[in-house]
Amino acid sequence: MIIYPPEGISFRRVLFFVMIKNSCLFFLLLAPAFSYAQSTRDTLRPRQLDSVTVSGKMIHKDQISTAVKSTLSGQALDETRGASLGESLKGITGVNSIQTGPSISKPIIHGVYSNRILLLNNGVRQEGQNWGNDHAPEIDPFIATKITVIKGAASIRYGSDAIGGVVLLDPKDLRKDPGMDGELNLVGISNGRVGVVSGMVEGAAAHKWEGLSWRLQGTLKEAGNAQTASYYLGNTAFRENDYSATLQYEHPTYGGSLYYSRFNTKIGIADASEVGSGSDFIHTPPVPAVPADFTYAIGRPYQTVNHQLLKASGFIDLPHNAGKLEGTYAFQRDVRTEFDADPSYNRNGNTNNTPDLDFQLNTSTVDLVWEHPEIKKKINGSIGVDFITHGNLEQGTTYVQLIPNFVDYSGGVYGIEKMQLGNWTLEGGLRYDYRWLQVYKLNPTTLVKNSPVQDWQNLTVNAGATYRFNEHFSGTFNFGSAWRPPSVLELWADGIHQSAASWQFGDSTLKLEKAYNFSTAVKYSSAAFTAELGVYANAFQNYIYARPDTFVVITAQGTFPAFTYTPIKHALFEGIDLNFTWRIREHLSLTSKTSIVRARDLDLHQWLINIPADRYDNTLRYQWTKIGRLKNFFIGANNLLVSKQTRVIPLPPAGPGLSQPQQIFSKLIIPPAGYMLWGAEAGCTVPVARQDIRISLSVTNLTNTAYRDYLNLFRYYVNDLGRNVTLRLVIPFNG
Repeated sequence: MIIYPPEGISFRRVLFFVMIKNSCLFFLLLAPAFSYAQSTRDTLRPRQLDSVTVSGKMIHKDQISTAVKSTLSGQALDETRGASLGESLKGITGVNSIQTGPSISKPIIHGVYSNRILLLNNGVRQEGQNWGNDHAPEIDPFIATKITVIKGAASIRYGSDAIGGVVLLDPKDLRKDPGMDGELNLVGISNGRVGVVSGMVEGAAAHKWEGLSWRLQGTLKEAGNAQTASYYLGNTAFRENDYSATLQYEHPTYGGSLYYSRFNTKIGIADASEVGSGSDFIHTPPVPAVPADFTYAIGRPYQTVNHQLLKASGFIDLPHNAGKLEGTYAFQRDVRTEFDADPSYNRNGNTNNTPDLDFQLNTSTVDLVWEHPEIKKKINGSIGVDFITHGNLEQGTTYVQLIPNFVDYSGGVYGIEKMQLGNWTLEGGLRYDYRWLQVYKLNPTTLVKNSPVQDWQNLTVNAGATYRFNEHFSGTFNFGSAWRPPSVLELWADGIHQSAASWQFGDSTLKLEKAYNFSTAVKYSSAAFTAELGVYANAFQNYIYARPDTFVVITAQGTFPAFTYTPIKHALFEGIDLNFTWRIREHLSLTSKTSIVRARDLDLHQWLINIPADRYDNTLRYQWTKIGRLKNFFIGANNLLVSKQTRVIPLPPAGPGLSQPQQIFSKLIIPPAGYMLWGAEAGCTVPVARQDIRISLSVTNLTNTAYRDYLNLFRYYVNDLGRNVTLRLVIPFNG
């Protein structure tokens, strides 16, 4: 599936060939599946659905209707409660996560991650210190009752940086009927002896206060040292406490709301990631040299994160049927501190509480959207403008700054239109963005301050179509361009990234990164068989990645592998997503998910690093609608197969004569073996005092397999998690 551009052939012609090739492959793969599904569609009676997606005629400001997307909701979302956002999203085909140890995880969509993925928290673009692979999203997944992943370029609606996709976390609509209700989630996890309590209560007023509603939500989470198949991981405990509040007033023609959330966490960084020399890094022992026991204590190194979000939004139906106007203002403050293993020096002698890195990022965003009236009962659309500004202040004790202080301003204007023509839905959009950046950099040698200014601007386009062949079968095609300017880290990094245990170098000459995304998907649904097959290609110009260096940086704080942010002139990502559910018998079903992605440097004909290996996830489930008083009772078994990632940068020839730089480079590049994990699950709904309590029990890594995942950045030092048992209870109450 990899394209090699012939000499003398332009990059645009290569993109056109990729689009044609993937479309042909897509329909060739589709034909046998569609034929089989047609022959079995009426063999079984209809089943109860976990979730239903309804597409209306009016375009919503937070949706692009012809984009390829997947939704996690209902029972499927309940079965992820207690996990991080990155881990929760692994249940969606084409989505993976890049990890830093057992507790830090961030999503990967179709092989791309970090600043190329946007997260929208309750309709607000989440902004934090998200430029590092070890910087997990500062979001409590319990706030959402539906998580939608838009796969592919989505810059038209969401602006620059939405190259790989968008994750939408949406809470349920506030209650409108007078009264109160709520929900309590209790989660116990054996590995790390994790305890999670999350509660929500909401209500709506009556009589003269009709239209006023509110919600309070909070989560407490504590974990001790995690455990591999054979040993504990020292200093991997973490704590988290989050809460949010919403107040809303709605009238038939206008309304507004206030939302506030606060996320707090303290995360230990595995002791094993601290090494003393280049030789120690090369010859990391298979088992940590210093054994660890279980404890909830968190020592150095560790990181803390405090993220606050305040959102004010409102809407009004304009007079004379002139459409609907919506506006949102949001302010976010993200404070991140990182502490090295050895306390830093400071004049007051207070070493334990002085961070090596101390970042405070303040962000303001403004969004204004006009949804115009329907034109000729066929065309719907919206026009919007948005603005965002960041200000970052670093106050740590580290002599060399990882990134300088900076301020930036960005703005964009866009339009999206959708037309319904019989079985066709056609959609297109156009957007213009401008970004301005100034950094305040101190030269550590000369102590001279430098304040360079950079700016970028670009147009993006999107075009898509959906065709409904019949009540069972539909197809979607989408093309979108996207771009992002290089982040401050990629431009100006020069220092120790404590929690990632690495030294990183930026390149101030990096150009903006552009992408052209083609995606095609078909869906089939019947009583017996549902399936979705997607094929995509994402072509990049000036793709930026952290290239492993052939040396380590030795400092008083330890020895660190080095990475330099480097551009690739032309890179191509291609892949296939396939998932289906087959009702083999009335109670028995098989769900299968396959994700395959290939990514290559087209100029050097080399594979890219940190790309997900082929992944195959299969679940066999037996489910009864009712057994006695129990409802929705199910048992199941799961098998996850992750192949070895054999598509890597060429390694130096093996042999005893390798130099230390060659050995360091090999250590950073060489992938671990593939692995297979087994799991089991069971659950049911129990009626108690007119409330339906949902209970589930799941086991991952049932056979306690020792393995290392290629996308875990701590694979150089330690194994991944061993057996893990999770018990979940969801207790609703209605007033």
